[in-house]
Formats: sequence, structure tokens, C-alpha cells
Amino acid sequence: MARGVEGRAIYADDRDRINFLESLERITGESEARVLAYCLMGNHFHLAIQVGNTPLSSIMHRFLTGYACGFNKRQDRVGHLFQGRHRAIICVNEAYLATLIRYIHQNPVRAGLVSKVCDWPWSSARLQPDVSADDPIKDFNPWLEEAKEEIVDLKRSLQAPREDLEELGNRLSLEFGVSIGELRSPSRRPQLTSFRSRLAKEAITRGHTLNAVAGWLHLSPSSVTRYSQRR
Repeated sequence: MARGVEGRAIYADDRDRINFLESLERITGESEARVLAYCLMGNHFHLAIQVGNTPLSSIMHRFLTGYACGFNKRQDRVGHLFQGRHRAIICVNEAYLATLIRYIHQNPVRAGLVSKVCDWPWSSARLQPDVSADDPIKDFNPWLEEAKEEIVDLKRSLQAPREDLEELGNRLSLEFGVSIGELRSPSRRPQLTSFRSRLAKEAITRGHTLNAVAGWLHLSPSSVTRYSQRR
């Protein structure tokens, strides 16, 4: 989950919520991750996600940065949108996952916004019929295992295939027929735009940070974010 800075709203209207879900679908698809459940609240969201080789931290960094940039542009604002790093826990087994999904879907009910989980339009509850969806959950605290996330994230990152940025750039330069020097130049010709977009997506997927990619390409982090979101 992630919360708005100072508890502020992270959606101004339904268009923002739609943008949020579309961005989530695109980035998880590109990262070969699977969204198991979600719930959008006013100033935070909950998400259950199954990841593959791409570390969760890379997926969430790209997703939160991209959504925040789009939100700020649309709402004509500047500054941070989210309050620090996302919080995450590990689902230890299938029973725990089933309870966690019910917990996620019941957020609007606990907040007094609706009486039944399926009445909330901004969650996956209506897409996942469950006869026990509204049954109260007792003595369940999903954050007891949160400290394990960073350890598992690190292990996944170390196990994932990893090229350094120079190797990645050289490989793609042969594919696109463009030199590294030209790639890092101010030119915006279409072939270079496609090259930068491909490199940004692959680098972030392989666990490189946004700042590292930006420094290597001689671009700003916001420019790298835009390149990584190009279709």
C-alpha cells in the first residue's frame, strides 16, 4: 500500500482513478506481474500483486513515479504525491492470501463508505465473486511481516538476469544501429526516441534505478519516466 503525503488525496476525480488503473495494468503487464486484488481509497490504495523476475521495488517505483507525474500535470501541481516508500508484506500461504484479499476489499466497509464490498466501484471485489467477502475478519494484522519484504526483494534482484547499463546500451545500439554518443545527444529523431524508450524500459525492469538510468542517458529522471511509459 501507499499513502498520500500528509494524508492528502491521491485522486481528484474518477479520471484520476481510471488513469491509476490503466497505468497499473500497463506497468504490471510489462513487468510480467499479476494484480490479484486492488482497492482505491481517498488518500491511499491497497494492492495484492504476484511478481516474477522483476523486483517489487522496481515495479512500484516506476508505477508510483509515473502516476504522480501524470497526476501533477493534470492537476497543475508540483511536489511529492506519495508519503515515502510503499509498504509491503509477503503472503506466506494460500490461506493468508485469501484473507488478505478479503481485508483489501473490506477497506471501504471499514471506513463506512459502503455497506457491502461489492458496492465500492474502485476495487476488484466485483470482479471476484466471493460468498464470504463481507464476513468480518477478526485478529488479522497484515503488517506483521512487513520487514521481510526488503529481504525477499533483494534476493529477487540478485537472482534476476542483470546487465549493467553500458552492456545494455551497447547491445541495443547494435540492434538500432545508433551510437551511444548519439543516444546521449539532445537529438529527438524518432529512431533515438525508440532506442531511449526501449533502454529505459529494459533497464528499469532489470532493477536499475531511475536516477542511474537518467545519469547514464544524460537526461532528467522525469524524462526517463516518460520514455519508459511510451508504448
